[in-house]
Amino acid sequence: MKKHGIAIFIIILFASIWILSSYTKSHTQSEVFNNLVKIQGYKPSEIYSVETKIAKAPLISTQVIFKDETNTRYFYKKERGKIIQYNQAPVKGVDDGSYNYKHHENN
Repeated sequence: MKKHGIAIFIIILFASIWILSSYTKSHTQSEVFNNLVKIQGYKPSEIYSVETKIAKAPLISTQVIFKDETNTRYFYKKERGKIIQYNQAPVKGVDDGSYNYKHHENN
């Protein structure tokens, strides 16, 4: 009986972590998209993709690719209640400093 209780606890724990991380990613992705559309003034049709990941630093990061620049990704995070762009990079390869990013924000 005790083994079943521990197994059920572990299953519930992992399910809770999975549900919380899925909700967090979905919610953050929505916040970044809404920020781009409602505050930054982009049209939804200008955005190619928005993908949020949970990693080490920053813990929650959202990658955005715009339709007019599909070879570049922009990174956003939530800091002090605001969505900010904190980096940009090519989709493939390394940034050698010569590329002019169309959607770079000065924070």
